[in-house]
Amino acid sequence: MKTFLFKYAPVALIVLVVIACSTEKAGFANKRYHATTTKYNVLYNGTTAYDRGLLELKKKHVDDFSNIISVEPEQKNEEALIITGTADKSPHFKRAEDKAVKAAQKHAINIAGKEHNPQMDEVYMLLGKARYHDLRFVPAVEAFNYVILKYPDSDLFYDALVWKEKTNLKLEYHGLALENLKKILKESESKMKKQTQADAYATLAQGYMHLQHLDSAKMPLQKAIDLTSDTDEKARYTYILGQLNSKTGQKSDAIKNFQDVIDYNRRVSRALVINAHAEKFANQDITSIDTTAFVREYLSLLNDRENRAYADIIFHQLGVMHEAFNKSDRAIKDYNMSLKVNKTNEYVKVANYNKLANIYYQKKQFETAGMYYDSTLVYMNPMSREYVQVKRKRNNLVDIVKYEKIARTNDSILNLVNKNDTQRRAEIEKLITQLKADDAKAQQAAQAANAPQTNTNAPSTGKASSFYFYNTTTVQQGINDFTKKWGNRTLADNWRWSSIASTGNAASIAANATNNNQANATQNNNANASVYDPSVARYNVDFYLKQIPTDSKELSKIKTDRDNAYYQLGLLYSDRLEEYQVAAGKLEHLLATKPEVGLIEPAKYHLYKIYLKIDPAKAQAMLNDLKKNHPNSRYTKVALNPKEVLTADGSPTDEYNKIYRLYANGAYYETLQALDAKIPTVIGDGIVSKYELLKAMTIGKLRGLTNYREALEFVALTYPTTKEGKEAERIIAKDLPKLHKLAFKRDLSKNIKMIYKVSYPLTAEGAALKDKLQKYANDRSHTGLSFSADMYDDSTIFLVLHGVKSGNIAKSAQMYLELDKEYGIKQNPVLISTDDYGVILIKKNWDEYMKLLTN
Repeated sequence: MKTFLFKYAPVALIVLVVIACSTEKAGFANKRYHATTTKYNVLYNGTTAYDRGLLELKKKHVDDFSNIISVEPEQKNEEALIITGTADKSPHFKRAEDKAVKAAQKHAINIAGKEHNPQMDEVYMLLGKARYHDLRFVPAVEAFNYVILKYPDSDLFYDALVWKEKTNLKLEYHGLALENLKKILKESESKMKKQTQADAYATLAQGYMHLQHLDSAKMPLQKAIDLTSDTDEKARYTYILGQLNSKTGQKSDAIKNFQDVIDYNRRVSRALVINAHAEKFANQDITSIDTTAFVREYLSLLNDRENRAYADIIFHQLGVMHEAFNKSDRAIKDYNMSLKVNKTNEYVKVANYNKLANIYYQKKQFETAGMYYDSTLVYMNPMSREYVQVKRKRNNLVDIVKYEKIARTNDSILNLVNKNDTQRRAEIEKLITQLKADDAKAQQAAQAANAPQTNTNAPSTGKASSFYFYNTTTVQQGINDFTKKWGNRTLADNWRWSSIASTGNAASIAANATNNNQANATQNNNANASVYDPSVARYNVDFYLKQIPTDSKELSKIKTDRDNAYYQLGLLYSDRLEEYQVAAGKLEHLLATKPEVGLIEPAKYHLYKIYLKIDPAKAQAMLNDLKKNHPNSRYTKVALNPKEVLTADGSPTDEYNKIYRLYANGAYYETLQALDAKIPTVIGDGIVSKYELLKAMTIGKLRGLTNYREALEFVALTYPTTKEGKEAERIIAKDLPKLHKLAFKRDLSKNIKMIYKVSYPLTAEGAALKDKLQKYANDRSHTGLSFSADMYDDSTIFLVLHGVKSGNIAKSAQMYLELDKEYGIKQNPVLISTDDYGVILIKKNWDEYMKLLTN
């Protein structure tokens, strides 16, 4: 045996050496295969997908230049995308992530804790960056952490550190990100590539901007500008630095920054260049601007075809310039042109609508201003401070617009009523002449819209539009043909059935007659015919004469409404807008029209208060008038000694307490009625905010959380400086979120209530049921049983037995109440726990609870 081993040992050794060498060569070849496949296949495809996604993101991105822009382009509505999932996200980032995962799973060579595929650090960096742009920030941090922990010697190590802090900013760990970035730059700046340093400083600046430390953001941003080699980044950072200098009052530095961006010209985004022009103007001293040169420069920008997509910004800036030089009419035209050419820039729309609203507000055209404020709010973020400010202005105008319309309409009617027939006819003919002129302009505008395009700033179509609904004649012909064939049919399902045809009531006959007249006029018109048909009611004097009311009761109501409108306008202009001259004019006009007696004293009192601010001599004269003509009036006493009256019987505080007692006793319906009657009479008093908050609380008791929130928002926005306004803000911020989270527990093991639902106001049957249940509870009060009548909404009340110990006791009580002759209650109660009853009263979801009982 020894001889055998000795004889063949060398051969075995040689075989082992050959096997070992073959294995080593195979292992080396295997590593090279995985590295090559990763680099030129999976990683290449993933990187290509990532680059496509990044390019697509930059193309779709629209910066909000009304705020400081971010250092890197962001996806629109990032928070919404995070909440809703993958909707509207780029598929390229998902593909890049899939490729990175595939590379890590199939081509990693991790032996004894050491990675032998040199491409794996790039794979995990790609994985983290793809997840970052896919808005999945926590998994992104995991990928960057893997690179930091596993590849400390990689040339991507510091990139991973910076990207991790970028992700922390997205996760709103601002303090942590800033602390880490400062530590990285302090300890390792010399070891980092220049571009990585630039990214680190830019991210540091973004962190400071998130915390509103604008001065601190300037220095790192300047370093990022100096270090980056990317022209787009350099221009973007320079623009942001200009915004920071502008916000911190460094106007001259800001102008220089924006000029630097302008000098990049066609090497960078046109959006940056055009907005840099706008910001440069905004930071200049208005007195030093050469308006002629400014207009020439901006018209030159308009005529440049490359700037066509940014014409809205250019027109807006022209409007700002004209407004600054008190040329409001020209500014209005510029803002409207900006709106007309605007396609995607919502922040420019907001600025245009807000500017127009403010101009009309200053012109005291409050109805028009209100409409523009409405349009402004449509495009604003409801959570922003600016939204709250605009909404507050809009809310201040709601009642003004309402009463101005009433006053204008009723004044017009009463003016005609007070004229004789000849004067009325002359007045209406004058109106019709104006209507015809307005209609002619509208018709010319419509014809121009269908005419060939002649605008040199837009491509010409060479012919009028042939689209059916753009041609009014074609549309009218279609209507006539349909009516001839089918008659007058309402828009409903199965409209072809004969039973659906109109039965010919007076209103529809009148409408058809008008339509037929207009259709015949359209068909019969020719080049020599008159455009207007006198038979059409719109141009018929007799038609309007017949509309003038003659009934004394109707005329009395019209005058009463008109007088009340002027009174309310006087208080609103004074109290909400502090437009004292306008307010005085409204009240003076009211007193000149001989209003009803109930309005004379308060009108004089409020006019006295307004005169104290604008004309002391008139104030003294009005006070003498009050003392002479209304010596015993409460308003005269208030004018002479406000403090004494505030503690006297019948004072505003006492009247408030009377209504509050109704609320405290659960009479919410009556409380709301009392408040609706009282609030209009105290609009000008400081106590009005107390009434409004009480009204909001009452609405919450009767109509649920949605209406409660709306009422609280009105109080918070209309009376922001009062104690009641601040309390409304607190409830909205802290209490309402908790109330919205309330849910049914459906636990009937203890604390059960028996509910009898009846209509309100109580019928005789409902009142009898209430008396019986109250007697039943009083007779058994020693057992803990009690009764209450709780308002659910405006038309429903709950009659409730409280303190029922268990479900079995509830069933026994129900049976007793039904069978006992003294009670004979046939209605079945609904059993509910105390917690769930509270949810129902707060959220007004009785129907939802009933559905749960049937399931």
